[in-house]
Amino acid sequence: METKEKKFTYHWVIVIAVFLMMAATVGIVVNCFSVLAPAMIKDLKYSATQLQLISLVLTFGNLISGVFVGRVMKKIGMRVSLPIYAILLAGGFALRGICTSMLGFCLASVVCGVGLSGISTIPGGVLINNWFTDKKGTATGIAFTGSVAGGLIFVQISKVLVASVGWRQCTLILALISAVILLPTSIFIVREKPQDKGLLPLGAEKIAGDAPKAQVTGISQKAYMKTGSFWALAFALFAIGFCNLGMQNNVTICLTSEYGQDAAFAANVFSIVMGVQILGKILLGAIYDKKGVKFGSIYNMILYILVVVTLLASTNATIALVFGALFGLLCSQTTVTPPYLTALIVGRRNYPSIFGMLSLFYGIGCALGPVVAAQVFDKTGSYEPAWIAFAVIAVLSTIASIGASKKHKEYSAMMD
Repeated sequence: METKEKKFTYHWVIVIAVFLMMAATVGIVVNCFSVLAPAMIKDLKYSATQLQLISLVLTFGNLISGVFVGRVMKKIGMRVSLPIYAILLAGGFALRGICTSMLGFCLASVVCGVGLSGISTIPGGVLINNWFTDKKGTATGIAFTGSVAGGLIFVQISKVLVASVGWRQCTLILALISAVILLPTSIFIVREKPQDKGLLPLGAEKIAGDAPKAQVTGISQKAYMKTGSFWALAFALFAIGFCNLGMQNNVTICLTSEYGQDAAFAANVFSIVMGVQILGKILLGAIYDKKGVKFGSIYNMILYILVVVTLLASTNATIALVFGALFGLLCSQTTVTPPYLTALIVGRRNYPSIFGMLSLFYGIGCALGPVVAAQVFDKTGSYEPAWIAFAVIAVLSTIASIGASKKHKEYSAMMD
């Protein structure tokens, strides 16, 4: 007599753990910066450019450290590395609450950025890849909604705290909240591999007839970097960061300065973008699982074209709201697509080091996109050339994504 498969296993506990990690890292450190920034400018008498330097230093600390995260996790294991990175993130963020000089802010941001690299997207992707063979896209989508859900919650908390106790105390409180979430999660909940709990990756039984002897496979980093797939995927991830963050960080300026919408309305549009992402990430993960990479990539491309078309017509308030909903669906790919595509192509054996390397390309795109879009606006007086160029790049990214995944069965099954 066959026994029914359990619907809820420890695999889904790992999904919850990654959700909490993303909420307490990206949800706090990245998403709350926009709330803290105006108060910091007023108190410190910094220019907007000076303040953005603090954010940029954090980004590059995250990028450079991210290249080595896979090696660190492989050498000392997640049970040791995750708490260390959690302390660095919370400690660096707390230091920003007591700094009084630009040098101090930059040093604290480097520490925070290093912590962010090792306790957010990269280890989250590793965990989902280790624990899931089946339903990997769905698990990725659910887990990475934490960044948006955390942002929605902690942005509201930040608004209240900044108004009541000031930005410095708010920063210290947020750092404490981050530590309280991350340390117990990384120490008591996270287990790097299902074997640590006497389990197999979800769905492994369907693939391996003798599941307990199933081998962990995947192409080596050295071999993969010599393939066209690596460079196609690197371009695709760069383009995702470049186009999505380029638009996201400039869209409220575009709506107010170019299209004549008031600031409150632009903020509401951005709130729609954030809110819809929760549904969008789960939807995109399910699309990858059920329809595959080709369908999912074309879905994202069509979304980007629709996003650009509606944004160009966002002098109309109703169309601007439609844009917000569509852009929320599109933004889901920023955290779902990079780890999912990488895992699909390279397998589990060397995923941490390969994804760490690819994250560098994604992060550079995230850093450059907003600057390029802003420069286009400053030079021409309009964002429209940038939005049209982004749509073209999105089409090229789709072609690159599909091309990169063509040999995924071969690469993910390699042992040498």
